[in-house]
Amino acid sequence: MNLLLLSTSYPPVLGGLQTVAHQVAQHMHSRGHAVRTLTMRYPRSLPPHDVRDGVPITRWLMLRPNLPDLRRGRLDALLAACFYYPLTLRRLARLMQTFQPQTVNFHFPTHLTHFVLWLRRRYTFRLVVSLHGHDVLGDSSRSAYERQRFRQLLAQADAVTACSADLLAKATALVPSIAPRAAVHYNGVDLARFADKTPFPHPRPYVLYLGRLDSVKGVDLLIEAFAQVAQSIPDLDLRLAGDGALHQTLVLRSAALGAAERIHFLGKVSPQCVVNLLNAAQFVVLPSRAETFGIAAVEAMAAGKAVLATRVGGFPEVLPVPPNRLVEPTMDALASALTDWLSNLAAVQREGEQNRAHAQRFDLVHTLRRYEATLLGAPL
Repeated sequence: MNLLLLSTSYPPVLGGLQTVAHQVAQHMHSRGHAVRTLTMRYPRSLPPHDVRDGVPITRWLMLRPNLPDLRRGRLDALLAACFYYPLTLRRLARLMQTFQPQTVNFHFPTHLTHFVLWLRRRYTFRLVVSLHGHDVLGDSSRSAYERQRFRQLLAQADAVTACSADLLAKATALVPSIAPRAAVHYNGVDLARFADKTPFPHPRPYVLYLGRLDSVKGVDLLIEAFAQVAQSIPDLDLRLAGDGALHQTLVLRSAALGAAERIHFLGKVSPQCVVNLLNAAQFVVLPSRAETFGIAAVEAMAAGKAVLATRVGGFPEVLPVPPNRLVEPTMDALASALTDWLSNLAAVQREGEQNRAHAQRFDLVHTLRRYEATLLGAPL
């Protein structure tokens, strides 16, 4: 099969969407399918053509004329779009004629939706739309035209996948007609990584957060809750693995709370470092205000760690209770749960080992085989 995978963003850009899109492309290539990846050329410093793990990657400036640019005084953006729009259409036509994909898999349908609908009117192929989060959750913030095009895309798709039942329910509420041809395809984790039991070296016990440092992830709530709890539990640190827009703000807030020496900001860490950090952690805290799926939760389970998380989005699907715990996304709820778990730490750690078995349903090999079946046209 010839597969054209479209994604708004793709590695080496880091993120959950990028990781999943590359995993699907790499898996299909390893299974003998001809795979091409097409994505936005952002940042501009990335080359227009590349190969990653055997998969050819094409990056274009795919722009279309947009009147809001003119209203914002962005004449430069409008002129650039007027140049690149017809160029993109010609390139797309040439790609379809030379590569002749039987299936187009469109991940995170936002900026490229217009071009996929243009292809849909002119060529015959199986269209599989894969939803990841803000592509659905950000619907209300888009223009009426963009919302209409998004609904048209879902309505015209041969199959729709979503990374959680919660996200799929939201998408189905927007376009009810997709229900018979839509299914949940959970994100997967390479469980073999967690055979390594080497702990991260740290002189004191710690609880661990994995993820971006931004408002939606609720890291500010965790810092406030930890600072409150830390006063009564002096021999405990908080380690934050990840980076984001709130990094400096959170560093300053930690200092203002008098907890700067107890809260450690590690920045971006490698996949191997994630395993080592989990091995040494007492447990994991994920305080998101919203969460489509929660790959960090699955990684924690794969390492046999209990997870304290918020009762939002996909967390209730991913995290069985017990051994995990779900609370409301508030500072008080997190502080109360932290106090409870830290006073029963031995039991929390013992029960957390059960999570290794729970993580099996998110095994990467299994999840990618489900993707492959859907791309090949198997019934959902």
